[in-house]
Amino acid sequence: MTPENEERFGRILSDYMERPGGDYTDGLRRGRVVSPAGVEIEAWRRELRAQARADKIRVATIRDGERAMALARREYTDAEVRGELERGERLRRLATQAREHGHELGPWLRQDDESITVCTRCTAHVYVRTGAEWVVDQASLWAPCEQLDGIE
Repeated sequence: MTPENEERFGRILSDYMERPGGDYTDGLRRGRVVSPAGVEIEAWRRELRAQARADKIRVATIRDGERAMALARREYTDAEVRGELERGERLRRLATQAREHGHELGPWLRQDDESITVCTRCTAHVYVRTGAEWVVDQASLWAPCEQLDGIE
């Protein structure tokens, strides 16, 4: 992976883990946010809804056991939907190619037009930037998965 893409990979992962702007800002950027472990769920939901009301943004919050999720509610254009479908298909093809080398890609983390993932079996990782021209930095996926080396 190029040093620039490696740096972006690290920043996306760090932002996801640390949520530097807080849950509300993270939710606005991503369109959704899941409550952190250990928070009081109903207070978390109330806080996000109050911030959204103040900003005149429509959100929906859902509780599922000990976690909750907040989703931004908005209309999507046909072009946005087509773009997301194309993005999903291309990422699925990438995962299929990775499996041919023994890798199993985990869930994708997305920040704006950038996405990252890692192999759940070894240290291989992927950086993708979508947009007018796609940039896919996945060189580590073309080597056999380290976890599977020597297994017949």
